[in-house]
Amino acid sequence: MGNVSVMKRIIYLWVLFSFSNSFSQQKSEVKEKREIGLEIQKYPVGTITVITYNYFFKETWAMRFRVGGNFANRKDESGFNDDEKANGFGGSFGINKYVRSGNGNFIFGANVDVWNMWTKWIDYSEIPQNGKTYTLVIQPWINAGYLYNFSKKFNAGIYLGFGREINVITDGENVGQGLMGSLTLSGNYKLN
Repeated sequence: MGNVSVMKRIIYLWVLFSFSNSFSQQKSEVKEKREIGLEIQKYPVGTITVITYNYFFKETWAMRFRVGGNFANRKDESGFNDDEKANGFGGSFGINKYVRSGNGNFIFGANVDVWNMWTKWIDYSEIPQNGKTYTLVIQPWINAGYLYNFSKKFNAGIYLGFGREINVITDGENVGQGLMGSLTLSGNYKLN
């Protein structure tokens, strides 16, 4: 579990550095833009709910930060156990490109999620077994979609994503991981 503590510190320092660096930069001729929002991301065996923060460092480019929860019910689809239910917390960082179209923007992006997950599993063999496994999960994603501007302050939209769930640290029996797609509903409020 020492590796988990070190990884958490590295992630914390990176996020802290990113926030402080982005706020300390000189203002350019482009007006600073920041958004907060909510997202619900559905993937085949689960749901991710997050609070988002978008910092536009250029007119059409934004750094994204997300923090929230990940809830999975793999049932017997993991390849390791007959039933797996997992939940955990974490966050992500990434970048989005915005392309103006109509009354909104097409978005194209990439991000990396880091999740602390606890999975309860059951194997129904001749001698049934059950247990709990901790995993530190890395999920790189690419995504694309459309955000519609409902007003000068609020936008909402939908996008599709493709990623991979990678169990970097496992404490306990092996649990599910692999490729997956997702559908995300997003709503954002402009702070300035």
